[in-house]
Amino acid sequence: MPASNKTKKSPVRKTVATKPAALPKSKRMKAAADVSGAGFRLADPMWNAHEILAALEMYASFGVSAVVFPELCITGASCGDLFRQNILLDAARKAVKFLLKETAALPVTFVIGIPERTRSGVLYAVTLCIRDGKIIARNKKPLDAPATVFAPIELVSTRRKRNPERLILCPSAVPSALMAPADFRSFALAAAKEHQADFILAAPKSGESVTDGFYGMPVCCSVMVHDGKPVLADLSDPCPSLEFDAAFEPAKTQYLLAFEEDPKRLASLGRDPLPFLPKDRTGTIWIAASLESALAHRMATAHASKLVIGVSGGLDSTLALLVAHEAVSALNLPASSVVAVSMPGFGTTARTKNNAARLAGLLGCDCRTVDIRPACLQHFADIGHDPKVADVVFENAQARERTQILMDIANGENALVVGTGDLSEIALGWCTYNGDHMSMYAVNSGVPKTLVRHLVAFYAGEHGGRIAPVLQDILDTPVSPELVPASESGESGHKTEQILGAYELHDFYLFHLVRLNESPREILRKAKKVFAAKYAADEIRRTLELFLRRFFSQQFKRSCSPDGPAVSPLSLSPSAGWRVPSDASPVLWLDDLK
Repeated sequence: MPASNKTKKSPVRKTVATKPAALPKSKRMKAAADVSGAGFRLADPMWNAHEILAALEMYASFGVSAVVFPELCITGASCGDLFRQNILLDAARKAVKFLLKETAALPVTFVIGIPERTRSGVLYAVTLCIRDGKIIARNKKPLDAPATVFAPIELVSTRRKRNPERLILCPSAVPSALMAPADFRSFALAAAKEHQADFILAAPKSGESVTDGFYGMPVCCSVMVHDGKPVLADLSDPCPSLEFDAAFEPAKTQYLLAFEEDPKRLASLGRDPLPFLPKDRTGTIWIAASLESALAHRMATAHASKLVIGVSGGLDSTLALLVAHEAVSALNLPASSVVAVSMPGFGTTARTKNNAARLAGLLGCDCRTVDIRPACLQHFADIGHDPKVADVVFENAQARERTQILMDIANGENALVVGTGDLSEIALGWCTYNGDHMSMYAVNSGVPKTLVRHLVAFYAGEHGGRIAPVLQDILDTPVSPELVPASESGESGHKTEQILGAYELHDFYLFHLVRLNESPREILRKAKKVFAAKYAADEIRRTLELFLRRFFSQQFKRSCSPDGPAVSPLSLSPSAGWRVPSDASPVLWLDDLK
């Protein structure tokens, strides 16, 4: 989308009186959601205003006379506490004034959004409808309202008096973790049916923050509903729109809309032994694309030239490597922009080391090997630790040495260190504090172990060829951090699920505790029923007790987690999802099992 030639600077109802505006001369109208792909900068209102103006000029050239942009498109919806900064609020007002002036002669009605603060200090997300250089309608919601609450603008036709045509223009700023494309579609259909109106829903831009979520792919999420049916845009159509044989003016009432999850769907997930897994291929593609796009976005905004990943031949680093490979490809960078570092230690097996090297080589990565054993032995000598004692010091020293190596390589390459730890490990605290716990972007942090396995299998099917056998062998390898010496047969002596219990149990407990807010007693009852044919009752109880103890005691690691994208409504991010004290007692939850 070409930028403007101007120089850019860096459901509760309530009635609101609206004054009808002058109608446009033409009585035919095309309406659309913005899918222009216009450039977007978070917290840069004037830049965004110029991009909106350029998009409006394009829409006008296609004969579109009504366009709805994403919610808070002037500033971005993910500014957080920056919304409290006067400098941002003032810049947003100036950007709106600029658009009012520049669009006075443009034959397009458009909907945008800005943050506003009242005299009493309350912040609102305000939806503005602009025509002929004037604000003809506005709606608002509290800025701290859930992202799945919307403040739409309704227009009604001037042709019919008793039963006028109605058009709802709904901007949104919902992370993909809260509403996948199918959810956008079902919400738009339900809202159109409830209000007996045509409905246009504009999805957020991919330029929103990927600190704790992902907002991208607006073309996939923007939805148009006409006569109660979704309008499927022809991909060859440069400007998909709805067409009306009438002019429209603002409705006299305004209201909020809300998306709520289907309770039947949640109930069915509650009975699912693998509740995190997508139910169809489309869902899997969406999750993989979200991870890839989020990492590419963070790489671009950080102005990083490369990505650095520690590859172990295990599931987590494999997924991170595959996602990184796709991310640099999306940025038109060579595959060698991914630096894959193998760091064999005292417990590394030949199987995992070879798989890591083969996969990285087949993907065309910049492959490097750093043996951490000499450095760790020197460290043990420095601190007076006997290297024959394979205790927590022995294990964690290796993890921290690996993190130091990755960070220093990244500094030398203008790169980001991509974290490999998954959501299940984060929930259990199964990571070394300031070791593999830390990275510059934790791309797997919203992906539980069962979903990691599912995604690696998906990539094996997608890539095929020589890469598939390597991925299959990685899938067949027992999960292990490989931090203690291997057995004489060459097998790892540190199998995670023998220590913690099955990951599918832990993921089931995590989903029911955090997503469904169920009590441990209820979780235990359901787990016994769901897993009766696979695990003994005492093993299910014992694993649940271990989960609860670790989930509470390891919160301090989650309190200082690196950024990472959420791909489901369940997040353990301290800033966006799970905000609890690090010193909370688990006694109440453990007693519930007695």
